[in-house]
Amino acid sequence: NILIVDDHPLVREGLALLVDSLPGHVIVHLAGTAAEALALAEIHTPLDAVLLDCGLPDADGAALIHALKIRGAATPVVVISANDSQHTIDRVMRAGATAFVSKSKPASAILVALKQAMQHGISGPHAEQGACPLPALRAPTDPTMNLTARQLDILLMLDQGHTNQVIALRLGLSEKTVKNHVTGLFRALAVDNRLQAVHLARSIGLIA
Repeated sequence: NILIVDDHPLVREGLALLVDSLPGHVIVHLAGTAAEALALAEIHTPLDAVLLDCGLPDADGAALIHALKIRGAATPVVVISANDSQHTIDRVMRAGATAFVSKSKPASAILVALKQAMQHGISGPHAEQGACPLPALRAPTDPTMNLTARQLDILLMLDQGHTNQVIALRLGLSEKTVKNHVTGLFRALAVDNRLQAVHLARSIGLIA
């Protein structure tokens, strides 16, 4: 039960064919945006793995990984990206990714990382070989550890400047429910408004 997240249809389909070559009965779910990924993660929980392009247009990769890990802490997330700078690798690994594979690597490297992540919860090869292993977990004092999955969804949308009405429409919620989530988000982060919430999220690396 594997979720593939990439905003390029051709890449998604190629990854789906690659993942479908895994032994056994493989069910693949495809998402082109962070919003679709979070929705599918809720519907198809528990997932066995997530294959994620962290360069999505509607959300920061690290924030999306964190939101996915809240939904399923044990689900391995293998990140693939054309941006293989050390900064990018460090950010996604700190956010909870299990492995990182550069898109410059052959397809076999992605498959190996995915297999190892599902079997052991950690990918063996290091960055120069195509994948990075799991780092230490975030410190318990990290304020984002108090956030719910829905609050993280809303935080991503606040960063994009969406109003409560737009957020409600996108998440299929009432405006009152969204307002309650926003209030809980502010309380969890110990901030008073949207600007402060987004600024804090940026300062701790949750949002790029």
